[in-house]
Amino acid sequence: MSEAQEVMMLDNQSQQEPDAKNFVASVDAPISLKYIEAGRIAQSVLKLLATQITEQRLSNVYDICRTGDLLIEQECGKIFKNVEEKGVANPTCVDVNNCIWGYSPMERDNAYVLANGDVAKISLGVHIDGYTSLATHTMVVLPTVPVLEQTEPTTGPVADVTCATHLAVEAVVSLLGTVLLRADTPSGFFGDREVNGLRIKEVVETIAKSFKVKILPGSQVRRVKRFLVGQETVHEVDVKGYSWGALSIEDATDDPEEGDLKKIVNSEAAPEAGESWVIDLAMCSFSGVQADLHASNSQQISRRCIKPHRALKPTIFIRDYSKSLSMKLKSARGVLTEIDNRKSVFPFHLSALETEGAPLGVAALVKMGILAPTTVLTVQGAPGTPVSSRTRTTILLTPSVKYGGEVVRLTGGDITPSWVHSDLEITDAEILTLLDTKRAGIHLRNIAAVELSAPIVAAAEETESAMEVE
Repeated sequence: MSEAQEVMMLDNQSQQEPDAKNFVASVDAPISLKYIEAGRIAQSVLKLLATQITEQRLSNVYDICRTGDLLIEQECGKIFKNVEEKGVANPTCVDVNNCIWGYSPMERDNAYVLANGDVAKISLGVHIDGYTSLATHTMVVLPTVPVLEQTEPTTGPVADVTCATHLAVEAVVSLLGTVLLRADTPSGFFGDREVNGLRIKEVVETIAKSFKVKILPGSQVRRVKRFLVGQETVHEVDVKGYSWGALSIEDATDDPEEGDLKKIVNSEAAPEAGESWVIDLAMCSFSGVQADLHASNSQQISRRCIKPHRALKPTIFIRDYSKSLSMKLKSARGVLTEIDNRKSVFPFHLSALETEGAPLGVAALVKMGILAPTTVLTVQGAPGTPVSSRTRTTILLTPSVKYGGEVVRLTGGDITPSWVHSDLEITDAEILTLLDTKRAGIHLRNIAAVELSAPIVAAAEETESAMEVE
């Protein structure tokens, strides 16, 4: 059993991994270096994909997803040679318009092709030895090549939801960073109030209300640990932050008691120096009726509006290590062995399996509950179809002798948002303080993307060409 699998089993049994393997002592600490390298790869691949889409070099979602995963594996192979477990922590997905989760097609011929005006959400993740950087970037697909240069910003509901999601993430980054301040405020306070999950909820929902959009289930701001980043198959303990519900509940209700919520989030616990956090916020435009809203929170869309895509089958799966059965089917045994040996504890794409008869084996494992599929989900509403936006970033709250504390943003800080303009604005004074250039006094370091070396990019392009020939 790998170290990652042991961590999963321990957490499923309500035990905690030793803090020594999770505490980020400084920017130069060994744990931080693994986080930072994972962030640099995630940021670099994400930026490359966004650029290629903008310049119309990539438009088929199959090509985008496969290129992303290929580059992650190749870049991870260059570093930390003594680390066995590293690579894709979240297969590359591109969710378009009202699609909000899990679209990463198996075949090129039937894959969606991006068109001008689409709102595309690119998601991916990288881990080095279980230290994980997750990223999602929303972009409006508009070419900026000289012949078709964008001359004015995108406006309307697309702009409103894009602005709201982006600014909410920025505000939460600053809010979490205030717990590191020591000079003129008590640790863990912003203004005269404690920073915790409930305060995060208030900030995010105030911004959503300002832009007249709604928060989607699955949004969360939470502490993460080594190998533990919110996988649906893990019964986690000691989770800090706030969650606006889960997307994994089979019966689409607003009552968490009626679903299989495997994580109990402590929304009153304060963030602390030395922790790692993921900020994952998704919102959508809204012109529906009261019945489409959460029963007890009018700023959140009801799970009843989240529907599986009618035509798209799951292509991403994750192992549930709390379950282990003897499989009679040869292909199922082979797939399970490959997953345990090569795929660690993170989600994986069906195309990444090399076992003969893998689709049949995966189907058997899903039926037995050993694998959980990632359903392709959409948000529905009436009148009209909502447009959704999602932004996800990973940060480290690191102690620092020079600054008192430093927020290291692993992803999201080095990619220019799409050019949009909303007529709506934020008026809350505290939130504006979090968003101004001084960022409420925090010191923020953004991990910058690097230009991928020509051989790596060429390898990805050759793969695309081979796909076209096939």
